[in-house]
Amino acid sequence: MRHIRNDHNVSINGGKNKKSLMNMGYYHGYKRYRFIKSTKNIQNFDDFSQITAIYSFDFEIKRIFYPMIILVETSMKNRTIDAVVTRQNSDIESIYKTKLTDYLDYDRNSNDKKEIRKFRDGIKGRLDFRSVMDQTIGYNYGKNDALSHFVHNSKPIPLWVFFELITFGQFGHFISRLSKEWRLKVSEANGLQSASFNQNGRMLQNIVFTLTDLRNATMHNSAIFDANFNHDGIARGLKQFLMLETNIEDITFDKIIDYLILLIFVLKKYGYSKTEIKAYVRQFESAKERLFKSIPRSTYGSLLGMDSNKKIEGIYSFISRT
Repeated sequence: MRHIRNDHNVSINGGKNKKSLMNMGYYHGYKRYRFIKSTKNIQNFDDFSQITAIYSFDFEIKRIFYPMIILVETSMKNRTIDAVVTRQNSDIESIYKTKLTDYLDYDRNSNDKKEIRKFRDGIKGRLDFRSVMDQTIGYNYGKNDALSHFVHNSKPIPLWVFFELITFGQFGHFISRLSKEWRLKVSEANGLQSASFNQNGRMLQNIVFTLTDLRNATMHNSAIFDANFNHDGIARGLKQFLMLETNIEDITFDKIIDYLILLIFVLKKYGYSKTEIKAYVRQFESAKERLFKSIPRSTYGSLLGMDSNKKIEGIYSFISRT
């Protein structure tokens, strides 16, 4: 505490603050919540209560996002299973052979170098997913009762069993390896029917990959308050698509509120009730208002943007639309 007072010029005293510091930790707590996105962007905090406010906001939005992410992941996998296996062979091996063939969408004899590269990247991606399949089955054999049952009885492993075992990110790679025909069918099953933004059927995987880093950070209790967890970038088409669908401007995923918009968008597509969805927004709004009262305006603007109230209004309007 003396180091924080003397070297960081942050007021911190008393047993309550000492307990708060111990609870959040110094290195992964206090030091992390002093900056936004980069250690070069240290905030001008002068009181420890401002840092605890950031910490509390981060904890609260993780509490809000966690059930939303679980609902999205479960609903998305269920709709994908239904689209892929209805009146089709339902085992992962057959699906791999007949549907995970996105490389065939490209002409290997083309004179276009980009086309050839996409063909080769498709083959490489398919082989990589083959490795994921084998490793997943090998690792979980003897640990997962459903998987062990099918293996013991020399029966093909159903897609639903495989989906129980893979991560959300691996699910995204499954989607990405589907042929264009099946990507479009799966997209339609998940309510993504925009002809202008989803012509190649890649929108669903873009959503999955965008949410994967948020999911991982939330599950592992890493900081999410400044949206500094997505390291692979966000597809431009997803930003444009989401702005068009929700009528909310300036969605960049540079602020954590934009991830709320995406989660709300997907949950509404899946038919969750307006009452349930609005409850998540109200919780986020309350956490946002508490933060606003507790930290400098410049920090608040950097974290949520000066248009955050307008975005909240836009979310409510989107939910209320029929």
